[in-house]
Amino acid sequence: MKIGIIGGTGNMGRGLAIRLALKHEIHIGSRSLGKAKRIAKELNDLARGFYQAEMVGSITGLINLETAKRSEIIIVTLPSDAVLPVLKNLSNSLTQEHIIISTVVPMSKRKNLFYWSPLKEEGEVIYDERSAAELIQEVIKTTPVVSAFQTIPAAYLNNIDAVLNVDVLIAGNDDLAVAKVSRLVRDIPNLRPLRVGPLENSKWIESITPLLLNAAILNDLHDPTIRVIPWMPTT
Repeated sequence: MKIGIIGGTGNMGRGLAIRLALKHEIHIGSRSLGKAKRIAKELNDLARGFYQAEMVGSITGLINLETAKRSEIIIVTLPSDAVLPVLKNLSNSLTQEHIIISTVVPMSKRKNLFYWSPLKEEGEVIYDERSAAELIQEVIKTTPVVSAFQTIPAAYLNNIDAVLNVDVLIAGNDDLAVAKVSRLVRDIPNLRPLRVGPLENSKWIESITPLLLNAAILNDLHDPTIRVIPWMPTT
């Protein structure tokens, strides 16, 4: 598939690009074409060096608007305060055939701990208590939005040698879009997609990230994540 990553020059965007390029055509989006092309070349060289002949995808750099136009699935990895302004500018280029994946986690930090907080625009809290994914859906209108990847540390994705073996919680209202995103998650070896219901449940997925960060701070853990384990009764 053709996958665009808006905010693809950041840590999360880079990690997803490296992992997904094994099988897909990746477009890294940025406000700066020069920056997008430079980082795309670095990542493409790294991925080809690691995957060798197994790599059938590619990584290219484009400005955000071209990324949206050329992609089937668009992954949003922007900082939370930049999400809505950028997507408002791209909304006219999006159709019902696109799928938006939100990895966005709006949160704040107080006294060295992290908390989920309402989405901001230009530094001001002007939105209600809905999740970032729900607000993205409101901006995008008819393009389905799916929430995913919030609990996967960028450090895991960028360590191309690492075996991930963790779960990706997925929320969305469009069953077909959720199914496509689930298949995409499976294209990253050892990631397991787990559906957790409609898009309104994205708030609880987003809330897990500050909890994991706090667990790391308070318990001296390195980049914790989650895996859902079913109960296995002993005989």
